[in-house]
Parts: sequence; C-alpha cells; structure tokens
Amino acid sequence: MKLLFLSEVNLRDQLFVKDLVHNFKFEDKVLLLHDTFGGTVRDTRFVTKRLSSLLSECMVYNNAFSADQRDFCKMTPDGLKFHAERIDQQLTHIQMLILGPVIAGENAPQLADPFAMVHAARVQFAPDEVIVFTDNPMSPLAQKKEIIQSQSDVDRLLPAFEEEKHSLELALEFCPATLASPVNYAM
Repeated sequence: MKLLFLSEVNLRDQLFVKDLVHNFKFEDKVLLLHDTFGGTVRDTRFVTKRLSSLLSECMVYNNAFSADQRDFCKMTPDGLKFHAERIDQQLTHIQMLILGPVIAGENAPQLADPFAMVHAARVQFAPDEVIVFTDNPMSPLAQKKEIIQSQSDVDRLLPAFEEEKHSLELALEFCPATLASPVNYAM
C-alpha cells in the first residue's frame, strides 16, 4: 500500500490536482489523506469528494469518505485509530481510498489533525511508501523523487531550495517519506 498526503497548498493548486489525477499509475493500493481545507468541516468534506470525482473522470477507481463516516477513523484515549478491516474491505474493490480529516466530535463532526492521521496510518498499515508533494510542482526539487529520511537530508537540500522549506519540513515530519511532484510520484 502507498500512502499519499496532500497539503492545503497542494489542494488549492488546480494545476497540481490536474497533474495528480492524470498521472496516477499505481498498481498498488493507495490510501490518500489530505490536509484540512478552508478551516471548516463543510469545505474539507467538499474537497474530499471533489478529489474523488476528478480521479473518477480519469478512470481511477476510488471511493472517498470523511474519516467519521462508517467509523473509518476515530479518536480514542490512545489517539487516532483507523478501522483497518473496513479500509481493507474498501480497497479490495477499488484502487484508491480517499479519507478526509473529519472525525466524530462530542456533539458534531470536527476537523482532525491530518498529521496525526498520517502517523496513525503509518503505524497501523505500514505502507510501502509515504509520498508528500512540493508546494510548487514546477520546483527543480521535484524534478526527481527525493527520499527524506532525516534532518541531514533536509539540511542538504534546504540551501538550494529555500522556497520549498514547508515541503521539506512536511517530508521530515513523515520521514522516511518520498518528496515528489504530481508528474513523477507514480514512477
């Protein structure tokens, strides 16, 4: 399984999203998690469904849910936990499952910490690869996939690619992670 994470910067870039959906070539199953969008549950749910519809138009068999739907992910005293059986069941019939960072709250759905979701997914599913994307898909940093395994990798790349500081920090947050572009992420 591959785990993809889209930041809010990625979600706001229409060209990025277009390239992402048109360059999907994985044979592996994919779990796509994304950042919150617009600061509201409603906007975040909309983006989750919009990603799904764009992927469907490109013949990528997928399904999209907010994590609170069908209890795919919920907050427990030990932190966020995925309902692995339900996710595995979904992935038997489709190529990609998109889960938006909305979880059940005490009285109403609430936005979840997307970073906590990625960390929980890494622990529960042990994906083959965690892929994050540069903020600027045209950045020279994204010309080839970079593996970020430690702070030394970020320190090596940051002087030449200072404009991608946020992306490098994101890859470090999820390390080991692959930093890619929407054109080369599936190669």
